[in-house]
Amino acid sequence: MSVISLSDARKKRENTSGSKSQSELNTELDEIGRIHINPEDEYDPVMMVAMVVDTARFSPFTTKSGFARMAANEIAIAASEGFISTQLNENSYCNRWMVTADGLEFLKEVMHEAAPRH
Repeated sequence: MSVISLSDARKKRENTSGSKSQSELNTELDEIGRIHINPEDEYDPVMMVAMVVDTARFSPFTTKSGFARMAANEIAIAASEGFISTQLNENSYCNRWMVTADGLEFLKEVMHEAAPRH
């Protein structure tokens, strides 16, 4: 597992911040602004996010894996809500999405709601 130090990343960024990009935009941009995520009607968005969090719990996946590409929107939601993270500690990050304590609580609530009632 690759670990990135935040202080090292900041130093590297300082060294390159004055450089000009070598590439130019060669395609037209679509409409600028936020794109609303419309989940497919047949999928429950909460369950899709829960599936991502559960996957991170049992099998942390890399940030560039096929799964990460396939579930990019759900991963973005889970990360924004604090259910998954790549942060190991205060100044260290890695390249794997892992479940957080909030993510475990979210899974517990979803499983409680999804459980059949007698």
